Amino acid sequence: MKLKMLMLLACLPAFVACGGGEAPADKAAEPAVKAEPAKPAAPAAHITLNGQAMPEKGASADKTKVLVIEVSEFQCGYCKKAAPVMEELKADYPDAVTIAYMHQPLAMHKDAKGAAIASLAAQKQGKFWEMHDKMFDNMRALKKDNLEAYAKELGLDVEQFKKDSADPASAKFVDTNQAIAVALGARGTPGFFINGKAIKGFRPKAEFAKIIDEEIKAADAAGKMGMEWVKERTKANNAQLHGFVYEGKTPPPVPAAKPRAPRPPDKTVYKVTVDKKNDAIRGNVDAPVTLAVFSEFQCPFCNRIKPTLAKVEETYGDKVRVVFKHSPLPFHKEALGASVAALCAKEQGKFWEMHDKLFENMRALQVDKLPGYAAAIGLNEGKFNKCLEGNYKKGDDGKLTWKGKQADQVQADLDLAAKVMARGTPNTFVNGRKLTGAKPFEEFKAVIDEELKKADALTGKGIKAADLYDEVIKNGKTFQPLEEEVNTFDLTNAAVMGKKNAKIQIVEFSDFQCPFCSRVTAPLKEVKKHYGDDAVIVFKNFPLSFHKEAMPAAQAALCAKDQGKFWEYHDQLFANMKELKEKLWGKYATAVGIDAAKLEKCVADKTYEAQVRAEMAEGRKAKVRGTPSIYINGRKFSSPSGYNLAAFTKVIDKHILKKK
Repeated sequence: MKLKMLMLLACLPAFVACGGGEAPADKAAEPAVKAEPAKPAAPAAHITLNGQAMPEKGASADKTKVLVIEVSEFQCGYCKKAAPVMEELKADYPDAVTIAYMHQPLAMHKDAKGAAIASLAAQKQGKFWEMHDKMFDNMRALKKDNLEAYAKELGLDVEQFKKDSADPASAKFVDTNQAIAVALGARGTPGFFINGKAIKGFRPKAEFAKIIDEEIKAADAAGKMGMEWVKERTKANNAQLHGFVYEGKTPPPVPAAKPRAPRPPDKTVYKVTVDKKNDAIRGNVDAPVTLAVFSEFQCPFCNRIKPTLAKVEETYGDKVRVVFKHSPLPFHKEALGASVAALCAKEQGKFWEMHDKLFENMRALQVDKLPGYAAAIGLNEGKFNKCLEGNYKKGDDGKLTWKGKQADQVQADLDLAAKVMARGTPNTFVNGRKLTGAKPFEEFKAVIDEELKKADALTGKGIKAADLYDEVIKNGKTFQPLEEEVNTFDLTNAAVMGKKNAKIQIVEFSDFQCPFCSRVTAPLKEVKKHYGDDAVIVFKNFPLSFHKEAMPAAQAALCAKDQGKFWEYHDQLFANMKELKEKLWGKYATAVGIDAAKLEKCVADKTYEAQVRAEMAEGRKAKVRGTPSIYINGRKFSSPSGYNLAAFTKVIDKHILKKK
C-alpha cells in the first residue's frame, strides 16, 4: 500500500547562542573490543511510499483502526516535544493506533536533511526509532561524523550505514515527502494526520485523543478495522491527501527557492572605543583600519573566525590592526574566567599566545585548568596565579564571584558591547561597521577596502595616523536604553501593581499568547520587590492580530480585575497560554478563587472590549510594534541583555533616580 502525504506547522528555530549554534558533540568513544555488529533485518513494511517502507510503530496493519502520520524533522524543537506524545498514544491505544513517520527537513535547519537520510539508513537495519531518539537527544550535533558515531553506539553495521546514507534513493525519498508537503500547503513542522484529519503544530495529547476516539467509534460502528479501513476513512476525511497517499498521484516538484537579493552592506558606524594601553592589539597600533572583535573562549564560532582574521592580516599587513574585546556569554560558564586568564597573560606580554591556547582547549576552561595553560606558554606561574586568584572568590556553594582589575576590564568590554549592540559572539567592527558572526573573508574584504579609501581621504586632509580611528568613530552610534520621547499613559482603569503615583512607573504592553511576554512577568515582579513603594507596574493590553485568543483573554483578565484578582488571573493565563479557550475562562477563575459564572458573563458581554481597544490605541500612539514593549516613566526601554532585574535597575538607578 502506498502512502504519500504530509502536514506541518511552522517550527521555531532554536535560538541563540554565539552566532547561532553550539559546537558539535564529541564523537563516541571506540569500544574496547571491536566486534562485527550483526545486521538486523528491517521489519516487514505495512506502509510504503513509492515502494520504500515508512517507519511505523503501534497496532498491526490488520487490526489498526487509526493511522497517525507524524510529519517531523530532527532539528525542530517542537517536533522533539511531540515525540513523547506519540509514544504515549501508542501505549494508550496499543491495539488500535498505528503511528507512521514522514520526513520534512526544513531548509532553515541545515543538518535536518542529512539526519533524515541517516534515519533511513538506520531503518534499513531495523533501528529507525532508536536513531530517531538518539538524534532528538543530540539535535544540536547532527553533522556527518556525529551521525556515524550514533550508528556505532546503536550497534549498526557502520560501513553499511555509510553506504545506505550515500544512496541517492534515500535523498529522493525525502524529496518526495517534501514535494507532497508543499502540494498540501504544508510549510513547517510538526504536523499530523489522523485518518486524514489534520492537526497543525505541537498540541497536548488530549487533542489527539479526542480525534482518535472519534475514529475508533466510527470503526466500531462500521464493524471494520485494518489498513483498508484506514484508507476508506482517509478518503472521507481528506480527499486530497488520499489522492497522494493511496491513488499514487505524483506531487508537482518543489519550486526552486528564489535567490535572495544580497543585502547592501551596513554603513552604520558604531562608536567602538579602543584603549591602546589596556586592549589586546595585534598589528600596527596606528593602522588605518581597525577590526575590533567582540569574542569569547567557549564560543565555537569565535574559534571559527580565527582563520579569516589571519587571512585579513596576511592580506593587508600594516594597514589593519585586530583588537580583542571580551564578551563572555552568560551561558558559557567558564568564559569569564578564561577572559581574565588571557588578560593575566597580557600582563606578561603573552595575551595572544594564551588566546590561542584557550581556544585549543575550549572544552576544558575550568579555573583549575588555567594555570596549566599559563605554564605551557612559558608564563611566570607565580605571577599568573596571583593575578588570576586576585580576580575571584569562591563561595561556600563553590560558585565563583569575579571582581578585580582584569574582571573589571572584561565588564567594561561587556558594557561597551551593550552600547554598540554587539549581541552574541563573534561581532567584528571594521572601523565601527558591524559584521555579525563568522563571516567569510570576502565580506571582510569588501568593507576593509571601502574603509581604506575613507582613511586615505582623511589622511589627505591632514589627520594624523594616530588620530585616524578616533576621527572615524567620533560621531558613531551608541545604544540608548531609554528613548528620548516621553509618552503619557492613562492609568485610570489600568491594572496596576503598586501606587499609581510612584516615582518609578513601568508600563508593559503585553499579549497573553506571547511567549516572550510571559518571560517578563518574573523580572517585573523582582523590580517591584526591589524598589518597593517607589515603583508601580502597569499592565496594558496589546493583543496581536495573529493570536486569536489574545483579545478575549485580555478581556477575561480585566473581568478578573473586577473581582480583585487581576494579577492572579494574569499568571493563570500565562501558565496556560497554549490552552486559552473560551470554555476555560471559568476554569481559570475557579483556580484563583473568584466567581467563574460572573467572569464568564463579563467576557460574553464584552464588557471590557472597549478598554482593551483603547489601550491598544495608546500603544500605537507610543509606537508599540510588538510585545512585550516596556516604558519607564514614559520612555521606551530596550535592553540588549534582555529583560532582567539587573537591566532594569541599571537604567532606573542612572536615569530615573540619578544615582552615581
